[in-house]
Amino acid sequence: MQNTKFCKGESYVSTLQTEPTPLFGEMRSAEPVPLAATGPLAETILAIATLTQAPVEIAMQSVLTVASTATQALCDVETLGGTSPISLFAMTVARSGERKSACDSLAIAPILQVDRERNIQYCKDKKHFEAKRLEFQKRQRSGSGGGFDVIDDGYRSTKEDLGPEPPLVPTILVSDATAEGLYRRFEHGTPSIAVMTDEGGQFFGGYAMKPENTLKSSAAFSSCWDGKPVNRSRASSEQTTLYGKRLSMHLMVQPGIAQSVLGNPVIKDQGLLSRMLVVWPESQIGNRLIVNDPARAAEVSAARETMNEYARRIVELLNVELPLHPGTRADLSPRVLKLSDAARAKLVGFYNEVEKASRKGRAFEYMTGFAAKAPEHAARIAAVLALYADETTKEITEEMISRGISLMNWYLAEMSRILDTGCPNVDLRAAEELRCWIEDRWEDEFINKRAMLKSGPGHLRDGKTLDICIKLLVQHGWLVKGEGKKIIDKAVSSTFWRIVRSSSLP
Repeated sequence: MQNTKFCKGESYVSTLQTEPTPLFGEMRSAEPVPLAATGPLAETILAIATLTQAPVEIAMQSVLTVASTATQALCDVETLGGTSPISLFAMTVARSGERKSACDSLAIAPILQVDRERNIQYCKDKKHFEAKRLEFQKRQRSGSGGGFDVIDDGYRSTKEDLGPEPPLVPTILVSDATAEGLYRRFEHGTPSIAVMTDEGGQFFGGYAMKPENTLKSSAAFSSCWDGKPVNRSRASSEQTTLYGKRLSMHLMVQPGIAQSVLGNPVIKDQGLLSRMLVVWPESQIGNRLIVNDPARAAEVSAARETMNEYARRIVELLNVELPLHPGTRADLSPRVLKLSDAARAKLVGFYNEVEKASRKGRAFEYMTGFAAKAPEHAARIAAVLALYADETTKEITEEMISRGISLMNWYLAEMSRILDTGCPNVDLRAAEELRCWIEDRWEDEFINKRAMLKSGPGHLRDGKTLDICIKLLVQHGWLVKGEGKKIIDKAVSSTFWRIVRSSSLP
């Protein structure tokens, strides 16, 4: 406990507010996940939640995006506005210790297995290519060559002019999540890839999302979600375009990063956020006890068996022959999953409900971008679930679209819940962090700036930042300016504040 004493002759004037104002709104409780709507993925989601004791929302995000990755190359889906890819973009918000990494590791394990096997073969193929390339260069230098060959487009050339083609990079998971990195990966590799990381802060805080790159990167990822051709244009070279590419994405981020992203006007206005399925589950920390009894052992055993079946299915889907455009090595030409008449009618009804809820003063007034894409999200989710169950599925039935709509109703409620916090700016978040530190760690009734600089949260220990935080805490009634002098932390202070604690409020 710190030492606080009154000095001789001091006076203290209190302007204490009886009811201080919160710095920003608290997030209301989440709606239960409609797990039954995840259909063939429900058991896997529960298995991961069982094995990790993490919130079921985190497990669902990981499993859905992996299933999307495994199926996105096989089909597009009919929507109310045409056709679209079935790729899913997801963002999961959770603080350290919520076992985000554990969920993601279990979910992506089958992709890692396939990537490992493909990379072994790729290394062999690359050695053969290098040998053929050297032989080709040797023949070119010696002037010897083969006969004439007619190319498909009518261009006539010797075989020697063409040379061997390098093997495509076959792995699925991508680490370089920048616009340039995506282009290079699509240019030289498989047309269906995924960006999945439990360090989403490195993406939003890294090169791709620097202020000068935010718009470019957001536009590039949005184009991939839309299934548009991937373009690269540089002053030093001619524009090039790639066709038939698919990308799924799952970013796991800390709450502080999430607030910055959700409140970023560039990312919001460009439309990237409207393409992302976002969850912010309530913490399970403190409730994840280890219980060694037969019932728990049986749950874990069943969960592991479920994960084995899931892994087998994901590997099977990833090894299905890709539907490529004729004459290309890596341009996808997926078939289209049509909506049945009943499914289309159901989706139209959902669209109308969401549209009415987007009017001024209604539930989705402040999230119209995301709400406008809800029917397309629903169709994508329905297609992913249908193809996971059976990759030969020919159409989206009413039952399938009902699952997608049920999940999208939940995601709409979740986004509304998240945005109701007001997405406070960095100053408000810093002030709230300081307030929580004072309440939890400073036991005395009074505090001064010197004590905050000496003992407060490390990243807030600079004069300018503290001045901003203190000003906000005073404005909201959590700190009340004192007059006179007081001994705080063994030193006399003439500038100090009385602490208003939430625990003392009625």
